Amino acid sequence: MSDSMSKNGIDDANKDNSLSLNKQEIESLKHFLGSSTGYYIQSFEKIIQGKKYQFNPAATAFGSLWAASRNIWVLFWALLITDILGCIFIARNLWGADEYPEASLTLGIATLVLGRLIGGYTANNFYYKFYSKWRITPDILNGSMMERVIKGMTLTLAILPLTVYQFSASTVADFLETFPTSRKIASTTAKAIDGVVEWLTITFEDMFDSITWAIRGMLDFLELLFIGTPWPVMALILLLLSWKTAGWKVVGFTALSLSYLGFFGFWDKAMSTMALVGASVFICLIIGAPLGIIAAKKPRFNAILNPILDVMQTMPSFVYLIPAIAFFSVGKPPAVLATVVFAMPPMIRLTALGIQQVSPSVIEAMLAFGASPRQILFKAQLPLAMPSIMAGINQSIMMSLSMVVVAALIGAGGLGYDVLSSLQHLDAGKGLLAGLAIVLCAMILDRIIRGRSES
Repeated sequence: MSDSMSKNGIDDANKDNSLSLNKQEIESLKHFLGSSTGYYIQSFEKIIQGKKYQFNPAATAFGSLWAASRNIWVLFWALLITDILGCIFIARNLWGADEYPEASLTLGIATLVLGRLIGGYTANNFYYKFYSKWRITPDILNGSMMERVIKGMTLTLAILPLTVYQFSASTVADFLETFPTSRKIASTTAKAIDGVVEWLTITFEDMFDSITWAIRGMLDFLELLFIGTPWPVMALILLLLSWKTAGWKVVGFTALSLSYLGFFGFWDKAMSTMALVGASVFICLIIGAPLGIIAAKKPRFNAILNPILDVMQTMPSFVYLIPAIAFFSVGKPPAVLATVVFAMPPMIRLTALGIQQVSPSVIEAMLAFGASPRQILFKAQLPLAMPSIMAGINQSIMMSLSMVVVAALIGAGGLGYDVLSSLQHLDAGKGLLAGLAIVLCAMILDRIIRGRSES
């Protein structure tokens, strides 16, 4: 594809007194451009001198294909979109006038012409910016010009005809209106999943009962600690923790928050919620931290684990309740497990990130002094990664509290039950008060965990 009407060669460009590019820069440009070198040397020189907008006939004539050939994909998509819009207006006027009486042939042609003119006047500026990036990172110029033209043409043929047809035809083929599939696929797959869940429930019933028993025992202990302890003692413990970890400002905030929970009658439910969160975060820590350490040290394991964590983080929280109920019935234990699945990914990711960010020079120094892998882990990597691990714990706490209302749907109780009950009975005042109580619990825990550096 020719890029200009000018046929000046490199030698002519060297003789032009207006150019300040030296021989080395011209050779670099020759390698970058591939064709029409003389034209672009002059064009880039004018851009350097301040004349950014110059008319490029090739970019105007070939549009998105020119942008593809020059690896300027931002301009490619912009020109392709204007071409599609113009073609849709023209097609509606020619073949869909009854369906789209407002369609205008003039508007379609004007859109095409205007898009190409804008592309022609901005093409050289885009190209110069890309050249500037290439000088810093030569690897971004991948593939030959013909390969890029073929890629651009393939994208154009794959997108433009079907899009124009979809938005201009009076009747569209069925395979474009709806994805060609059968309802039997979804129903058959759902039945197969139901069968697997039923088999797992029956086969591993004893294991699920043991997990339920262990979680219920942990919750009973935490609720005895938080609720069974006299409220003045528990309040004093929380205030001492606030003072020890974060200072007097957080002590004042904690005192006000605890007063709110007490005066509005949320104390017992708030402590029950904290017990639920405490159990969830403890499980996240004892499972998530080792997984994060393994992921940091074994790239293959990390590559397998990352998609699983993506699913855990993006899956709607209500979906976690389905297997929780199927395997563990209803109540607080399944609520804890659903919360753990939702809140564990930050713990794993931030633990792995903290260990990966430990300076290699520290590890090399310990190896030089004969340290074992275990000593490196416990004496250097974990202490240096502690800020990131603490951030993971903090995020797990916040995500656990965000599951409180959802977990109330399967009998978790606590403050989430008040919010759920208010939603069912349209009791806005009670719901807002309970929601604020959850926020204050989250903020108390957040301030204590973050400590003095954030207070």
